[in-house]
Amino acid sequence: MRFIHIILFLFLVMDVAAQQTISGTISDRKGNPVMNANIYFEGSYDGTTSDAEGSFALTTNLTGKQLLVASFIGYQRYTRELLLDRKDTAIVIVMKEQMSEINEAAITAGIFSASDKKKSATLTSFDIATTASAMGDIYGAYATMPGSQKVGEEGMLFVRGGDSYETKTYMDGMLVQSPFFSKMPDIPTRGRYSPLLFSETLFSTGGYSAEFGQALSSIVDLTTNDLEPDDKTSVSIMTVGANASMARRWENSSLALSGLYANNALHHKLFKQTVDWIKDPVMGDGTLMYRKRVGETGLLKAFCSYNYNAMQMNYDNFEEGTLDEIQMINHTLYANTSYTGELDEKWLVRSGIAYNKNFENITYKGDPVHTTNSASQFKLVLTNLTTKKMKIRMGGDVILEQYGQQIKVDSTIRLDLTNLQPSLFLESELKLSSKFALRMGARAEYGSLLEKLDLSPRFSAAYKTGTHSQVSLAYGKFHQKPGYDYLKMAPWLTAEKSDHYILNFQYKKNTRIFRIEAYMKQYNELVKFSEQYSTDPSNYNNNGSGYARGLDLFWRDRETVKGLDYWISYSYLDTKRDYKDYPARAVPGYASAHNLSLVCKYFFTRLNTFGGLTYSFAGPRPYDDKNSSEFMNGRTKAYNDISMNITYVTQLFKYDFIIHMNITNLFGFKNVYGYNYSSTPGEDGIYASQSIIPSIGRQAVLLVLISF
Repeated sequence: MRFIHIILFLFLVMDVAAQQTISGTISDRKGNPVMNANIYFEGSYDGTTSDAEGSFALTTNLTGKQLLVASFIGYQRYTRELLLDRKDTAIVIVMKEQMSEINEAAITAGIFSASDKKKSATLTSFDIATTASAMGDIYGAYATMPGSQKVGEEGMLFVRGGDSYETKTYMDGMLVQSPFFSKMPDIPTRGRYSPLLFSETLFSTGGYSAEFGQALSSIVDLTTNDLEPDDKTSVSIMTVGANASMARRWENSSLALSGLYANNALHHKLFKQTVDWIKDPVMGDGTLMYRKRVGETGLLKAFCSYNYNAMQMNYDNFEEGTLDEIQMINHTLYANTSYTGELDEKWLVRSGIAYNKNFENITYKGDPVHTTNSASQFKLVLTNLTTKKMKIRMGGDVILEQYGQQIKVDSTIRLDLTNLQPSLFLESELKLSSKFALRMGARAEYGSLLEKLDLSPRFSAAYKTGTHSQVSLAYGKFHQKPGYDYLKMAPWLTAEKSDHYILNFQYKKNTRIFRIEAYMKQYNELVKFSEQYSTDPSNYNNNGSGYARGLDLFWRDRETVKGLDYWISYSYLDTKRDYKDYPARAVPGYASAHNLSLVCKYFFTRLNTFGGLTYSFAGPRPYDDKNSSEFMNGRTKAYNDISMNITYVTQLFKYDFIIHMNITNLFGFKNVYGYNYSSTPGEDGIYASQSIIPSIGRQAVLLVLISF
């Protein structure tokens, strides 16, 4: 569980220790509060951030003359010399906006950016970490963004009519092959990484840069934190486990370590389960992050994580009237080293090496299936700052993937595949004027397994229609090789393809933002088969196709009600596809026409308390009712969920002390995700069915943390 990381982040917002306090407010020239601004003393680690009202309180042991600095994306750096004499001081900071950022067009078609650095960002990392329904999961937070579909039994991202495999994750520009924990049938998974590891995340719902490939629908690009701000040690106890973390900061480098153990045994006793667990899910997690400044402009990052999770259950095989034992054990190692810096005044360089190995052992009714999937990647990106109005990026990567699966039933079957995939890309960004921005590029990829070169042109543009508004559009071709579940049977399959067309309007003023985006996607050469688990290569082909079109709306407001921050997102989706074993084009089982999210957050400043509330709605989803003559003719009832969290921050024995509670499905909605049907009818000619429902109706997690 990731609640520990969320709570640690709250210390940046609500600092309760004090020896000498510099307090005050920070606003723009119109008197609007500037939230999450950084206020610190230059040359020290003493700093804080402003709250929703623009208020801040900075504690320090420094004395004498010190330079106070305030900074925030889109504003000029503020400095003021203060004489620290152990007396509390109150000041007022007024920040000036950087007009160049406000008046210039920025491409936003298909992009939702969460950043603490960029003014064009839609969210901040704090927003992602504190979304109640997400429970500390990056993908859960982005599920409240327009374009995503609520698929409760999976837990992965389904974007604009695309299946979950069509979304890829990158970390510091490097591929993360296994971003989710392994899952059991009809039980949702979650992302492996805490949102607080990252200073910026980018969720692209389509039309993304030519730098990225092998994703038919969307990407999630994660940028890890820079140097740790100061030394810190914390320990927490939760109803689902325990966590410990440590950070050490030196002049030009830092090291952060964390370890987590989670066991759901107590949690399952407190909350009724619909799953017959033999062994409750357990998880172990360890993370290391090392950062070092190299020269005047270079930054070297090293990230390494190891994840372990295991569980065992009796699966209700209603067709045969038996409880079938399933056991799952999963080990994952991910290591990533990257470097960014300047070669000279005109050239920037970014390079990286990544390694990902995922081992999964699933035993069903005593028959084990061992699957190993690994990927090694090297990447180099060069950026030429040709002029102030033109930037050219070029580069490429090489990925070596190795897949192996061993199946033991009556005999042992071994399947192995290797794919070497080099790629190159070239992309230019032009500011033709302060009102018009243009990005053009192309990507070339070759896969040794498919033995084919794929070319993908990309195009995006933005035009300023006013001081605070603009329109953007994007077009691109995208390719993705079929999954190894298909390639191991038919390695001659070709890449699946999609074309994206996006038109976007955005209005952003101060802390309000409105977006409306229309899109169209065309799918070609999707994988089809007549029998799902056939070992006959002729069973598979690339004759599938489909489309997805729709409209996304987003509104966020942080100034109408003092202390309240909320956003509303709505998506309309019209999609059909003919793929897998579909007999004809139909709405896929994961797609609902309407999705709505309302996310509210409120800071009770005087109480040192933060509260959040999320409401999620998804319209009925189709399912194939085998007792009907029409394919995908069934419809589930609508999905509803209300989740909340509350955090109290205080001091205990001079140490920072936190109590945090997160509750999902507060009102116990009886959601149904779909139905499983028997493969053969009964004596009465009726196919038996079983509803797919959440493994738990309502749940709550309590956390107590102390930080040294």
